[in-house]
Amino acid sequence: MLLLGVLLLSGGCDRSPAAEHRPVTIRFWNGFTGPDGRTMLALVRRFNHENPDVHVVMQRMDWGTYYNKLFVAGLGGRSPEVFVVHTDSLRRFVGAGLVRPVDDLVSAAGLDVSDIDANVWSAVEHGAAHYAVPLDIHLLGMYYNRRLFAAAGIDGPPTNRTEFIDALRRLKKDQDNDGRPEQWGFVFTWMRTNCYTLIRQNGADLFSPDGARATLDDPKAIEAIRFASDLIRTERLAPGPENFDAWIGFRQGRVGIVFEGIYMLPELQRQTDLDFGAAAVPSLFDSPAAWCNSHNLCLSKGLSPQEEAAAMRFVKFLSDNSLDWSAGGQVPVRRSLRESPDFRAERRFEAQRAFATQIPHAAYMPAVPFVFEYLVEFDLAIEQSLRGSVPPAQSLPAAQARIERIIARYRDAGALPAEVAAGPQP
Repeated sequence: MLLLGVLLLSGGCDRSPAAEHRPVTIRFWNGFTGPDGRTMLALVRRFNHENPDVHVVMQRMDWGTYYNKLFVAGLGGRSPEVFVVHTDSLRRFVGAGLVRPVDDLVSAAGLDVSDIDANVWSAVEHGAAHYAVPLDIHLLGMYYNRRLFAAAGIDGPPTNRTEFIDALRRLKKDQDNDGRPEQWGFVFTWMRTNCYTLIRQNGADLFSPDGARATLDDPKAIEAIRFASDLIRTERLAPGPENFDAWIGFRQGRVGIVFEGIYMLPELQRQTDLDFGAAAVPSLFDSPAAWCNSHNLCLSKGLSPQEEAAAMRFVKFLSDNSLDWSAGGQVPVRRSLRESPDFRAERRFEAQRAFATQIPHAAYMPAVPFVFEYLVEFDLAIEQSLRGSVPPAQSLPAAQARIERIIARYRDAGALPAEVAAGPQP
């Protein structure tokens, strides 16, 4: 009975010396299930070794199921202390109240946010606060086959539309004249990123700046997708998506140029029989732009002061050591790391350096609360256009009408930020 009374008075807490020195456990969730996961796991193990008072437990899951599991965990009060969210998905979690603002924490941790590119840092700002620490920026860029370029007499990667079209004509080969080329100059890989880049290069976007109105019916957006469709249907300079395994075709040496993300670099580096180069996406319209996204480190709300301090120490460690992370196929967001001798000189960062030149005009997709719903409609519209089943002048306005219904549904449910809930302004 005496022991029970002591436990009741103390709240049942273990105040022994061993408990006071027990490491703070930080759960870290992400979708790094590929080679990038091994890179991140090595960083986690190094952090744990160097910080014996903190123990980070990393859990990886496929991106296809990750966000649903993370959202459900947050709603149930079971969020991991630190978790990764892409920039275009962040607003959904912020709107649900599942992410802690980090402005005061980064300052206390000694993380200099002025070292992060301004457009990357502002992309995690919602309202008057920042809700994450960007770990990297993964941009779309151009991979090209050096051997095919040399055989076609092309001196270097194209930088504008004239050079791009000329390269495609030189690279296309139909040696038996059966109408089925054995070699193509270009092929669309991930249609979403390829086409969004064209839309942004033509000065358009998918939403108004406040996110209150879809703008897929913008003539400039339609023109950009028509250009993409014409490369396939009219100019016959690229195969249709229904007839060609795009990325595999490039890896097999049957395609001269692809626009793909820096995250595909590890696959190419492991392939010893492919002589490839990397460069910025050529400017095919008037405004330079390249699709991008970022992995952002977020903290859950409701952490204890000890958990917050431990979590931010881990976040700062990953940021400080993100050059190691970049070796797995990313670009550091911190300028000091990109200006370091290792990054500027080592051959393993050659592609990252080329892609990093696009950071000033990096194009994040709109970060709206209904991101997953609108991407379904956008993907359908551009696939219809590139397959030739519905012309862009019809597919994009039709997608806009469906997205407007999504916005209305969210607005009626009170699930939109105030500036979006107010609706389009005259």
